[in-house]
Amino acid sequence: MSTMQPISDKHDLKKASKFIKQNFDGAYSLIFQVAIETGYRITDVTELRYENIDFDNQTITIKENKGSRANQARARLKVLEAVKLELIGRYSDDSRRMMGIFVLKAKDIYAVIPDSLKPLVDIRIKEAMAKAKPKVRTTKLSHQTLIKIQARAKKFNLVDEGFLFARTTLLNSNRARNTEGVISRQSCFKVFSQLNGFMATLGKKVKVACHGLRKTFAKSLYTSSGNNIGLLMKTIGHSSVSQSLRYIGIDDTEQMDAVGVMFEYMEAA
Repeated sequence: MSTMQPISDKHDLKKASKFIKQNFDGAYSLIFQVAIETGYRITDVTELRYENIDFDNQTITIKENKGSRANQARARLKVLEAVKLELIGRYSDDSRRMMGIFVLKAKDIYAVIPDSLKPLVDIRIKEAMAKAKPKVRTTKLSHQTLIKIQARAKKFNLVDEGFLFARTTLLNSNRARNTEGVISRQSCFKVFSQLNGFMATLGKKVKVACHGLRKTFAKSLYTSSGNNIGLLMKTIGHSSVSQSLRYIGIDDTEQMDAVGVMFEYMEAA
């Protein structure tokens, strides 16, 4: 699977935005804009509701799908870790069986839980996952984007069921307009992958598609904040500097070039 890359140059980014606006339904143009302004994953963008937006404060708040699922997975794992200890105690008089449980990782314990106990474990897992705290992130939107969202709300309020990007709002697709739900990730991929060819016409060899928009946000945030890597790590949810630098496409060569520039600066002083 090819690694998605950011559109690093702000002038190229404006040209890419214009390309999407001129060649595809207006919904995709707005999806593109929201994605590069917020860094939300594409499914988080397509599932946005108008109630997620605070127009007075120019902010948008969502429960991130991936982060929330990760918290639920951790909650499930904690239950399985507890069940593992319980099973070890249950088989304390059978050393062979007890050791079989002991060497298993907690995530693999479910397969050896006795059938008579699984219904109770299932309930515990369900309750723990329901209590798992969703990952919520609030960020700002530009004034121009908010105006576009308000115009979209006014235009489609009778058919969108409260979603910014309901399939029923697609003007050039009779099939989509007759289908419930929101614009799919697959549809976005078909549109935004066209940027790869467009960027080639600008002399830039990059793979953008959907996740490349999130990386574009990350690279823009990093650059505009004066290379504040801590801010980038916190916003994107990374645990190391190297992970964040790789994410926005800064490799060893670019880091070495930066050090060379630093030497020149120090010598000039």
